Amino acid sequence: MTVLSQIPTQVGAKMKAAIDAVPYAASVKIGLQFKRRFWEEDEHIFGGISYTDMPIRQISYPSTGYNTGGKGVLLGGYTWNGPGSYEFTAMTPAERVRRAVAYGSQIHPQYRTEFETGIAVAWHRVPFTLGCAGDWTDEARAEHYDNLCALDGRIMLAGEHASYIPAWQEGAILSALDAVSRLHKRVLAA
Repeated sequence: MTVLSQIPTQVGAKMKAAIDAVPYAASVKIGLQFKRRFWEEDEHIFGGISYTDMPIRQISYPSTGYNTGGKGVLLGGYTWNGPGSYEFTAMTPAERVRRAVAYGSQIHPQYRTEFETGIAVAWHRVPFTLGCAGDWTDEARAEHYDNLCALDGRIMLAGEHASYIPAWQEGAILSALDAVSRLHKRVLAA
């Protein structure tokens, strides 16, 4: 919606207002590659998440490939709205990775010696999404959701932003199934 709201479209006023009403959540994901799977070898951590009050919010451990040895990748941070997301979004990708390593080393001291490389994505900086996922308020949903999901001429929208399960593939799939079903009924009625 953040991109669509900037493109001239031929939709009615209610649909346009709905498109403009959906802000997107600021979110940053940071992937870190390490020389070895130290969390398994040293700490016997096999899958799961360590939640923290640090700006990285969480460290997520792989849920597959246990005890395979060799290099390993962690989700070294996943921010969702709030000050941490904006702080990380303002950084360069390299600085995001450096900060995630610094914060993560407070939980796992091995970070500093085992770290190899990383990648960080701030969805507000990705030009084709300009945000992570629809971030409805209760008020905006009450006022605009039905109009966003309605068929407007030849335009019908679907995706996680047009569901009650935002930010998840399940919401996007259910939204698409609903849109196809409603479109099918309309075609049959014609």
